Amino acid sequence: MRFRGLFIFLFLLKTFWSYGQTVEWGNPQKIKQKNLYSQIVGETSNGVFLLRCKTSDFTNEVLIEKYKTNLSLELSVPVPLSINGNIERVLLVNNDLHVFISAKNTQTNHIDILDQKLDATLKPVGIPNVICSFPTNQFIEKRRIQIKLSSDRTKVLMMFITKSSITGESKLNLYGYNDQIQQQFGKQFTLNEDPDDVFVTNYEIDNFGNAFVLIDFPSKEKKDLVDGRDFFLYAYYPIEDKMLAYELGNSQLFIEELGLVVNNFNHTVSVFGFYSEPGKNVINGYFYERFNIEKRTTEEKYAGLLDVEVLQQVTGGKIEKRNADLKNYYIRKIIPRSDGGVFFVAEKYTRIEQRFNYYLNNMPQEGVRITYNYDDAALISINPDGSIHFGDIIRKRQSSVGDGGYVSGIVTLATTDNIFILYNSELGTEGNIMAHNVNYQGKSDEKIAVKSSNFSVAIIPSEVKQTGPNTILAGTIKDKQYALMRITF
Repeated sequence: MRFRGLFIFLFLLKTFWSYGQTVEWGNPQKIKQKNLYSQIVGETSNGVFLLRCKTSDFTNEVLIEKYKTNLSLELSVPVPLSINGNIERVLLVNNDLHVFISAKNTQTNHIDILDQKLDATLKPVGIPNVICSFPTNQFIEKRRIQIKLSSDRTKVLMMFITKSSITGESKLNLYGYNDQIQQQFGKQFTLNEDPDDVFVTNYEIDNFGNAFVLIDFPSKEKKDLVDGRDFFLYAYYPIEDKMLAYELGNSQLFIEELGLVVNNFNHTVSVFGFYSEPGKNVINGYFYERFNIEKRTTEEKYAGLLDVEVLQQVTGGKIEKRNADLKNYYIRKIIPRSDGGVFFVAEKYTRIEQRFNYYLNNMPQEGVRITYNYDDAALISINPDGSIHFGDIIRKRQSSVGDGGYVSGIVTLATTDNIFILYNSELGTEGNIMAHNVNYQGKSDEKIAVKSSNFSVAIIPSEVKQTGPNTILAGTIKDKQYALMRITF
């Protein structure tokens, strides 16, 4: 199918790609085990803001750092909290820093969610403001409070699961706020399921403040399936105070993997995923469903087997002389197209545990060696009607032991005209940072984005944030030291 005027809509200003890139570096810093993990909050005209923590959950003992626009470190302090609680999220809301905290209020026996604003010097502005509160006996400790920004950074959605203190059934809680963190809505919905049976895949808020949640429960109808699940898109529209639930797939689909994306350009929300047929151990189908936000209706509902040639291309089935399927492929990114279709990026990932025996002080011990494999990545363009426009493949093999795959995986940067996929070409050696790019017509090429010549370098995929139409900020390991990198295509 021919496309006319197709472009990738990223909810940002348009820029044109110039077949090259600029790379800017911050000052290298010694890696300290107590601050091993970093999280880039974002960038404003005042500088770049970043979190550091010894664990990947960023809830306690967190440092907040400010870098100048040239990426040199300016300030590094513990996140300033006047109350004893957990940090749930730090966000730049309309260019203002906000720290969201959960804490138990011993006077009311409630869990309070508070917002603490920080100024550009990382000092508190006023006192923490309680923005949400619920009884402690409804709290589920193993479930975090989830907080996310809209694409225009002016709306905040808070989502979490609680349980009824009487029946124990789960409750879906949705709270929306404007850019001043003033509550626009706060709703609780009964799910009639045990909290352990409720799984949330993703949640989003559009630029108008509507909330969307991908959620699934144990199947009620499909008794013949092992671990069968029913999948739904929950959509809450605050203006009408209306919650709608759209069931995804059908009785002939066993959904294996799925994702959600909001398109603020044409006011739709799309769900894409992989499926297998009941009783078959082959993941070779995909489904695509699109919902019109303004009309509150389903626009498109498609499901079908992936074309054999495309499947072999993106999975390497023909090359490796095996049956091609999407087993172990995980959706990493879904990008909306301006015409209502989507691009999706999926990566093959496996985790292998090997147990071994050894002796310590003449006493037998058992150890576990975990290998993390991040292999090929596939990019496929889906037309508005659900058919495939084109498929593309990134051939790579990344394997590491005992590090959680710290420098493995991919980074996706979507510009107006291209999708870039960055990855480290070699692990444990002086490899390069590669950039595989695909335009909207399916033409692709691959180049070295950052070459290891006088120094070794590796990008940390989990520590990357897109901060502009053509720009990402990334944490890197440069000559065994941590360094911020800004790369613009």
